Amino acid sequence: MTASKKSPTAVNDPQTFAERLTALESIVKSMESGELPLESALTAYTEGMQLLQACQASLQQAEQTVMILNQQQQLTPFEAN
Repeated sequence: MTASKKSPTAVNDPQTFAERLTALESIVKSMESGELPLESALTAYTEGMQLLQACQASLQQAEQTVMILNQQQQLTPFEAN
């Protein structure tokens, strides 16, 4: 195990939501292949859970931002053509 662990929701985390999601998808594919040794699979699972939590936090923050903007009436309703 590595000496330093990254916090998935750290403010200084330079990864974007899209980068985290891409990394998570890659981990899922490698785990689904069934070719990872047990130790690697456990490490990948841990990293995947951290990425998942970070993605969920980003989505929750975006949802809160939209709700605030909606309450301040800074958003206009979308009307399909």
